[in-house]
Amino acid sequence: MEDIDDTDYDWFAGQMHQFGENNVYKLPTDHDELMAMVAPRALLETGNTDYYWLSNRSNYISARATQRIYNAFGIGDRFGFYIDGGRRHCGTLPAEAPTISAFVKKFMLGEKSVNSDVEVNPYPKLDYARWTAWWGGNPDHDPKFPNDWNTGGTVVLSLKKGLGLKIHPGQTVMGGYQLAIRKNVHPAATVGVIGANVQADVRCPDGTSYTLTLPMAKNQTYAIPANNSSYFPDASTHQGSTAAPQCHGVLEGAYFSALGLSTKVGKPPTGSGFTTTDLKDPLKTRFQCGSDGVNTGFGLPVTVNFQP
Repeated sequence: MEDIDDTDYDWFAGQMHQFGENNVYKLPTDHDELMAMVAPRALLETGNTDYYWLSNRSNYISARATQRIYNAFGIGDRFGFYIDGGRRHCGTLPAEAPTISAFVKKFMLGEKSVNSDVEVNPYPKLDYARWTAWWGGNPDHDPKFPNDWNTGGTVVLSLKKGLGLKIHPGQTVMGGYQLAIRKNVHPAATVGVIGANVQADVRCPDGTSYTLTLPMAKNQTYAIPANNSSYFPDASTHQGSTAAPQCHGVLEGAYFSALGLSTKVGKPPTGSGFTTTDLKDPLKTRFQCGSDGVNTGFGLPVTVNFQP
């Protein structure tokens, strides 16, 4: 959906266009829900990593979520996924033939002894479980989606304070982050963000909403002196800003994303969002939003995880 303009509009109902670009996360459904509607019938789901716009990482996460649904019904053998590359769009490779044949034999020809377990994918280290961990599993568990994501120097954080900040048309909305090494003894370090943005949701009085994207300065770095545990830069600094285009609304949510940079248009970000010359000591970050001289205040700090 981010790149809906790069494909044929005939693939999408007109109502889908409103969820393009920065509004993808507002989709009321996920693709695993569509695939799960096939149950209890068998489904072999495929992908093609040669085509970035097919969003194969999301494909894999959705496949794992669908697998969990099939498993919950005790029919896990009826769902499989085969995500690979090295072929033309909508084509198959000889290596895939045994899997396709197994599903045909077992679920169309009734050969029950055929093995239909298949989990082929190129993402052995991708943390797919975070997307379904909130589903729970017992009556006392309160399902809650984890908005904060922190792995491999790539961070997505949600702001849980200061929501309700008033935002007026034409007003400048700002976003800013801080970095710190919260230890009394540590070497001097250069820390920074390769590429980041803040997305702010604004709710209007008529019940509609829109998203403001505040791009941060690229490759921004800060020097932290040895043994200094303060946050840098100071709290008055905002690395990104944009003008509010419509309605006298309020801030309903805000998300800080440090995801690295794309090396080419249409390609995914590479590398981590954060950098530091001191990998031995924990790097902490936090962010805030502001408008018309009023700030939300910084959210709770998190330690950047540089492990994959």
